[in-house]
Amino acid sequence: MAFDLTPLDLFDPSSYPTRRNEEWKYSDLARVLRDVPSRTALTHLQAATGDFGGFYWHCAGDGQLGDLQAAVTKAIQVSGGRLYLDLSDVGEEGAVAGYQGEGRIALGADEHLILLEDYSGALDYAANTTLHFDLAEGASLTRVVILDEPETAVSVRRSTVKTAPGSVFKQYVFATGAKFQRFETHVEHAGHGAHVEMHGAYLLKDTAHFDYTTRVNHAEIDGTTEQLIKGLVKDRATAVFQGRIYVEKGADGTDARMRHQALMLNDGAHVRAKPELEIYADDVQCAHGNTIGALDEAALFFCQSRGMPEDTARALLMQAFVVPVAEQIEDEALREMVLNWIEDKAGGFYAL
Repeated sequence: MAFDLTPLDLFDPSSYPTRRNEEWKYSDLARVLRDVPSRTALTHLQAATGDFGGFYWHCAGDGQLGDLQAAVTKAIQVSGGRLYLDLSDVGEEGAVAGYQGEGRIALGADEHLILLEDYSGALDYAANTTLHFDLAEGASLTRVVILDEPETAVSVRRSTVKTAPGSVFKQYVFATGAKFQRFETHVEHAGHGAHVEMHGAYLLKDTAHFDYTTRVNHAEIDGTTEQLIKGLVKDRATAVFQGRIYVEKGADGTDARMRHQALMLNDGAHVRAKPELEIYADDVQCAHGNTIGALDEAALFFCQSRGMPEDTARALLMQAFVVPVAEQIEDEALREMVLNWIEDKAGGFYAL
């Protein structure tokens, strides 16, 4: 099955998806992006790498996301396969700056890469980027994505992943939303011992919009997929999760599991969830679940009964809800960096 990415050109309004497109039913780009952005070579911010270290690469606004493969080669040579990819953008005063680009990263047999992608920025901009990942047999890619864009940004970040037997792809996405923010990942699962994980956590407030869309196609035997997505939504923010796992006929031995859990912290918040399994093989183990609710009042009462102030108790429970996603990151330095980021961002949820 070929990757099914909706054609999109920021500078051609006729290509903007609307609600009539089922894949974009809950994220109407045409409604949000009413004015065509101006073509701009965006200025890039240099983000702090924290304790992650690794080889730093910031992408120039040349429409090609720079030579990513050269950055990967350098990272493997000088930092043991740790690459910090800076995709932070700066818009323009009084105008919507537009940028779109495409890049590719290929890992050879038994090569390993830990990739940290930073999408932050300032002012008004619209971005449409696509990354393609190709994993050879035995290769492994751990991808951690921080989507911390300004509230006025419009961004569509898409990726495709081709796995091979025995390869491992792990993705962790952490988002605060924007005026419009969509993160979309399509995976062609090679089976034969290949393993895929696509996790995520979102913390949305005010009028932020975040759409996490994933598509996994199991075409061969003995492939595994795990997904855990958790989120907090308050004020008038909107979260969208669309996850689909497709198991082709003959893909026996597939083990695929998907869970989405969200907390709506007030009546005005919105969560749109659409987890799907489409199975045409017989000998498989597949499951999906979706839970949307409010903060556990019993747990809140328990904390307060032990002398904890209400604000502190709420903070503890909300942070504890999304932390399990970050705790799955195996790299210790990167895990601590993300946990600190969550603690900082969760601060805006304490006062309700």
